[in-house]
Amino acid sequence: MPIKNLSNVRRLPRLGRISLGVKKISEKSGKEYPVEVEHFVVPEKVAKIFGENPRELRIMFPVENEEIFFQQWYKRYTVNLLQCKGDGERAFTWDENSGGMKEIPCPCEMLEKRKCARIGILQFLLPEVEGAGVWQITTGSKNSIIDVNSGITYVRSICGRIRMIPLILRRIQIETQRIEDGKPKKTKHYTLQLDLQNISLRQLQQAAQVKPEMILLPPPDESKDELFYPPNGFKPEEEQSKEEKTAAAAEEDLSAMKANLAEKVALFKEAGGKLTQKQNDRICALKTKDEFELAIKFYQLETEKLSKRNN
Repeated sequence: MPIKNLSNVRRLPRLGRISLGVKKISEKSGKEYPVEVEHFVVPEKVAKIFGENPRELRIMFPVENEEIFFQQWYKRYTVNLLQCKGDGERAFTWDENSGGMKEIPCPCEMLEKRKCARIGILQFLLPEVEGAGVWQITTGSKNSIIDVNSGITYVRSICGRIRMIPLILRRIQIETQRIEDGKPKKTKHYTLQLDLQNISLRQLQQAAQVKPEMILLPPPDESKDELFYPPNGFKPEEEQSKEEKTAAAAEEDLSAMKANLAEKVALFKEAGGKLTQKQNDRICALKTKDEFELAIKFYQLETEKLSKRNN
C-alpha cells in the first residue's frame, strides 16, 4: 500500500547552479568579495548552448506555484550554516541557550547591519541543455525579485498560467545618474528579468493550450551561497561609494512601476480588454519612468472605459 503524502511525491534532480557574478580581491584589505557582472556565469554544459557569457537563457518553469520554484526569504548565515529564516513577519532562528529554534519578529536589526539579506531562489528548466532536471539561481537583489515576480504576473495575465511556458530569462542593465561635486555620475546595475521580447503573443497563447504534466521541484539548496550579488556586490566598507548607497532607490522606483503596469494590464484583460501584438511589443520595449507612467495611465483609463461600458 502507498504511504499518503509520500508515495505520490515526485522530484526532479538538480543539475547545477548558475551565478550572477564573480569574486574579486580588495586592493586595500586583500579580502575576497563577490561582484555582480552583466552576464550569467554558467557551467560548461550550459555554455555549449548559450555561449560562455550569456545575457539570456531560454527557460521553463515545471510547476505553477511560485512558492515552489521561486522561494523568497530573509536569511542570515554564520559561516556556511543557515542561522535564521523569515518571511517578513516572523522568523525562526537558532537559540544557543536552548539548542533549538525560537521565533522572533522579522525583519530585525540584523537586516540593517547587513548580516541578513533578502534572498530569492529561482529554479527552472533549460530544455535545450543536456540532462533532465532543474537549474538554480540565487539572488540577493531586491529589484531582481520584484522584476521576476512582475514577469510572472504578466505572463499569467496573457496565458492563464506560468508552468511549461517558453520564456526568456535576461540580465537587463539599468543606469542611474546623480550629481556629485557638481558632476554627473552614472552607476550600472544588472537586474534579473523575465523577458517576452522574442516570443510573440500568438506563440504564448499556443503554448498555453498545451496541457503540462505536474511535477515537483527538489527543495532549494539553502547552503550558503556567497554569490547573492546585489547591485555592485558586497564590497568592503572602505570601498563603498556614496553612489552605490543611493543607486538602489532609482532601481526600486522603476521595478515598482513595472509591477504596477503588470497589474494594470491584468485588470484591463479582466474587464474584457484584448492586448494586441503591437501593444505587447510596446510594453516589452518600455525602459524609462516616463514611458511606464504613460502606459500605466493609458491602461487605467482603458479599464475604466470598459468597466463603464459593461455596467
